[in-house]
Amino acid sequence: MAIKTREFTIIFLFFVILNGNQGQMHPPPSPLTLQLMMEYAKFRFWEQIVLFDDLSNGNNEILYYARPLISCLSDQGMSISIQSTLTNKLPEALNIRRHRVGAIVLLDRLNHTSAENVLKTASSKRLFDYYISWLLITTDSNDASIDLILRNLTIGINSDVVVATSSASAYNVRKEIFNYKNRQFREYIKTYNFKWENSNEVIPENVTRNLEYSLMENRSISFYLVHTYKIRINDNSSLVVDPLGYWNPGAPMLKLPINVALRNNFFRLPMIVGILNGTSDNQNGEITSYEEEPSEDQPMNDFIDFLAHSLNASLEIVPHEKLGTLTNKVWSNLLGDVYTGAVDIGLGYITTNEDRRRDMSFTHPLIRYTRNIYIRPPESGTMRDIFLQPFNNHLLLCVALMQFFIIVTIGSINYAANNVLSKRKGRQTGIGEATLWCTSIMCMQGSPWNPSTLSGKTALLASLIFALVTYNAYAGFITSILSVQATGIKTLDDLLHNNFKLGYSDVDDEYMRNANDSALRQLYIKAFNGRESRLSTSKGLQRAVGGRYGFFASATLARRALRTSLIHERCLLKEIEIEHTFTTVALPMAQYSPYEKIINLSILKMDERGVIDKIRQRMLPDMPRCQDATTFHSARIADVYSAFIILAIGIITSLFLGVIERLWNQRKMFLAKIIGRVTSRKSVEAPKNHSVNHNFHGASVTWWRHSVGKNSRLHQGKRFHRAFKLGTFPFHH
Repeated sequence: MAIKTREFTIIFLFFVILNGNQGQMHPPPSPLTLQLMMEYAKFRFWEQIVLFDDLSNGNNEILYYARPLISCLSDQGMSISIQSTLTNKLPEALNIRRHRVGAIVLLDRLNHTSAENVLKTASSKRLFDYYISWLLITTDSNDASIDLILRNLTIGINSDVVVATSSASAYNVRKEIFNYKNRQFREYIKTYNFKWENSNEVIPENVTRNLEYSLMENRSISFYLVHTYKIRINDNSSLVVDPLGYWNPGAPMLKLPINVALRNNFFRLPMIVGILNGTSDNQNGEITSYEEEPSEDQPMNDFIDFLAHSLNASLEIVPHEKLGTLTNKVWSNLLGDVYTGAVDIGLGYITTNEDRRRDMSFTHPLIRYTRNIYIRPPESGTMRDIFLQPFNNHLLLCVALMQFFIIVTIGSINYAANNVLSKRKGRQTGIGEATLWCTSIMCMQGSPWNPSTLSGKTALLASLIFALVTYNAYAGFITSILSVQATGIKTLDDLLHNNFKLGYSDVDDEYMRNANDSALRQLYIKAFNGRESRLSTSKGLQRAVGGRYGFFASATLARRALRTSLIHERCLLKEIEIEHTFTTVALPMAQYSPYEKIINLSILKMDERGVIDKIRQRMLPDMPRCQDATTFHSARIADVYSAFIILAIGIITSLFLGVIERLWNQRKMFLAKIIGRVTSRKSVEAPKNHSVNHNFHGASVTWWRHSVGKNSRLHQGKRFHRAFKLGTFPFHH
């Protein structure tokens, strides 16, 4: 494979030389420069290299160093492609399917005045990024390309641009070559002309030469290497030059460029932040503010302050009234500035979606949440009568028959004990006492019955064992019913099948209109038809508190509202999570933002220190910690309504029977009173011509009343009947 690569490269070089453009002749790279290329590529673990050199017509010097360079690199497992410094297909030349590709530019053979040279082309196409490592080599000790060229290019903080400058003269280079020879370069060394002169170009006083950025140790050093990048691409004064050490053949003293993620010192230079005024979950770009929580953007402000402090940066705020939308493939408002790079990062409760991820990059997620439905759980008033559920009609009939048999048995034993086996004196027990005793046994309350016969004791013992077994089976059945979780309203489908009004927040209007889920579509239609769409969060939650109402809203808005404007009602609402509405909040940046890795690493550090957790808790608070409603069936008053019915019937029946007993025990007295009233009414209505009889009869009645008044009520009835038989009443003749 290496031989094929070598042959292809040589053929490619001949093709370029024969068809190249005419240009100025430049000295070819020295053997020491080729050795630097090989060792530096090995030091950086490059596997693929693109070398940019002058391939103009007549410049056949490339044939002399290309073959030994390709052979040497192939022995090290590296491949190389040689391209023209005036190529117009630079992105294609650097589009190698590796994580990192090494690009080497020979500054001494570069036409700096051409607008199409490789450095200016890479700058215009933003190719000084994280995935391409650049090595710029010059043998001119007076070179000042860092200040004169690189400072004006679009080199960002994520760039990997290393400049190698030789401090040795041609004589010293030739001396070093003869002290250290690479076997692949022997033929090239024999034919190479070691005579060149440094440029005599006048350098302005305020311009720093490349070697002045390094610590000059001695004149025998072959190359000094420095790493350059700019904190802000458009700010030439933000150029940072970091010395990497020096290189000598076989004895390099180099360090790697500082990792991109560790370049976290902005030296108080500004970081431009686009802030969405009234930061909220408004993603449709139409609503400009969220009036319900004036301090809801405080967590975001705290986050950006912590981020700026960790990066030693100042903040430059650019306010925006709207988030922005994609119209005709053009982003507007805040997202438009993020897309074009006018702002470094957007700040707000900005969610990620497919369109935004295609055109932008995002930070690590700050919060992840779902859009939920908030309801007040309905209080079940259903008369379940859970304690009668174990019984069906057949079982109730069996229990009634068994109780009847026990009553008959106890009554028979009592009758036999009282009248047959012995003549006992005292209070006799009957069927009523047997019924009460049997009911006490069946209800596991014991029995006051103390039978004196062996048969009675056997019947009592059998009845108690029967009641014990029956009660245990009954209690086990009740326990199994109560151990099953209650169904309730747990999903959106459950809510749609109940008679609930539905509404959704104004912030989620666009999300609802674009939802593809069938259940969400039903919710949208039901809310729209009921004129419950586009409600503010507080208003929607207030309606949910009233009951029989479900409100669809983002968890970030609803939970914050429950902790601020609905403090007293927060325990009345239940959150129904809709999992397929999972949403991520992250901060947008330009698609190839140079600050992406730096900001993400800073966020991870803030997360490790607990800062993000505190901010996240304020952005997405937990649901209020109230007493959780049980998820199991429970015994309630509604479940034992039959017991109250039985109690009420018993009380009413006892009162009725008490009245009947009272009337029955006092029946003779009430009868005498009734007859007396009837008699007095008859005497008033008698004719006047019967005045004598009337007086006689009146005297008789007076005597009878006087007698009744003297005697006790116990003999009133008897005296009344006796007077009635003797004919002493006026109506008896």
